[in-house]
Amino acid sequence: MAVGGIRALGSIDPRLAYAGQAAPTPRTSFGEQLQAAIREVDGLQVARDVMTEGMVRGEPTEVHEIMTAAEEAQLAFELMLEVRNKLLEAYQEIMRMQV
Repeated sequence: MAVGGIRALGSIDPRLAYAGQAAPTPRTSFGEQLQAAIREVDGLQVARDVMTEGMVRGEPTEVHEIMTAAEEAQLAFELMLEVRNKLLEAYQEIMRMQV
């Protein structure tokens, strides 16, 4: 009985799975991730504004889509604000440490 086709499971390399090693992942800095998150929140707010302006101009739009976009933009902004608050608290805590 031939044991073949283990490679057919996908991109999983069995040698890495049994060795306990994970495939290398590209790394980005914290600053880059933070900038990407800010750009995403900004994009959500711009999309919300465009949809709202279209509704005001009388373009055919669905009200529930505008409300969903507005709520999504609001929640994303609140999350970003909380992350900023936690970062500031961590910075202040580090500054209070005695060396």
